[in-house]
Amino acid sequence: MEFTLDKFNGIIIDPATAPHDAGSFNAELSQITEFSKQNNKGIIWISLPISFSHLIPVATELGFVFHNCLEEEITLIHKSEIVEFVPFIPTHTLGAGALITNEHNQVLMIKEHGMTGYKLPGGHIELGEGIEESVVRETLEETGIEATFVSVVGMATRHPYQFGKSNLYFICHLIAQTQEIAIQDTDEIAEAKWIDVEEYINNPDSYPFNRQLVGSLIGKQGLELTQLEGNYGPVHKPEIFFSQS
Repeated sequence: MEFTLDKFNGIIIDPATAPHDAGSFNAELSQITEFSKQNNKGIIWISLPISFSHLIPVATELGFVFHNCLEEEITLIHKSEIVEFVPFIPTHTLGAGALITNEHNQVLMIKEHGMTGYKLPGGHIELGEGIEESVVRETLEETGIEATFVSVVGMATRHPYQFGKSNLYFICHLIAQTQEIAIQDTDEIAEAKWIDVEEYINNPDSYPFNRQLVGSLIGKQGLELTQLEGNYGPVHKPEIFFSQS
């Protein structure tokens, strides 16, 4: 199997060069682990597609452990004795809620099936998706409203959440560009409507967290998307949010 050396003294195996046969895989992976030991390397990384899942027991027998998993791929690592820290073990899911306002001093709220009160539109930020893209998409899917992202105005954390991980929730201010509600995700969303800000804040049937959220964040400027010079290449950051004076 072919591999490259990373800048952290580690080894990254090219999965495209992995043999499908378990015996051959065992022999070649053993050679790489021995190379790592003899040359004082740190972490060996290998990502196996689901079609190579029969090779997982071979890797674990050689001391590899699970690091992270996607629908079609699992990444395993082998740690040498000199390794004290392993980066990027996923610990959080990400979500975004849309505080959407219009020119009539109203906020857009949704009610999910089985809920008694109204809350902000929003949902999970998908893998590879930015905060702005996610919250605009969720708004359109859940309400049919097209909206423009303005800023991140708040954050909240929750633990434990799904699968024992934590959740980081971004509250984003959006301005509506359309007014007519047309729910697309009818399996999840039972109702969506515009509500006067004061009416929502003072409605005891609304969830306390959302009432306080709206009352505290309406009119706040928040963190806006910013473009910085030199933000390109291997250190490029797709989204940068700064507070505005």
